[in-house]
Amino acid sequence: MLRDLSLAAKASCSKEDQETLIPIVKQLKELSEVAFKSGLLALENELSSIKDPFLNLGMQLIIDRVEAENVTDILDSDIYYNHSNGRELLKKIIIREGLLRIQAGDTPRNVEICTKIFLGRVERDAWRQ
Repeated sequence: MLRDLSLAAKASCSKEDQETLIPIVKQLKELSEVAFKSGLLALENELSSIKDPFLNLGMQLIIDRVEAENVTDILDSDIYYNHSNGRELLKKIIIREGLLRIQAGDTPRNVEICTKIFLGRVERDAWRQ
């Protein structure tokens, strides 16, 4: 998990912006369910439905069995050097966390918990929609 306070400050965004990221958390959980049940290579079938370029890149790296340290370096480089802020930066941080947990073989529930934590302003009711 990224623990850079200056990065966290840059990723700060409104409750409404955080609510728009709920589908990303749900998508990461669904992807983790596929990987958990059928293995990482089964994620290849999901690539065509992934429109977000950062998520797609990370998925390709995981499917190609790139070492976790290298995946971390590549995703972190994008996060730190492509000048994202606010909602877009928070989205990348959530995706990074989810992908690394999927690659590590975490359970879908753990992937959900560890990505949901970044959306601290979102009310419980928003997750039910």
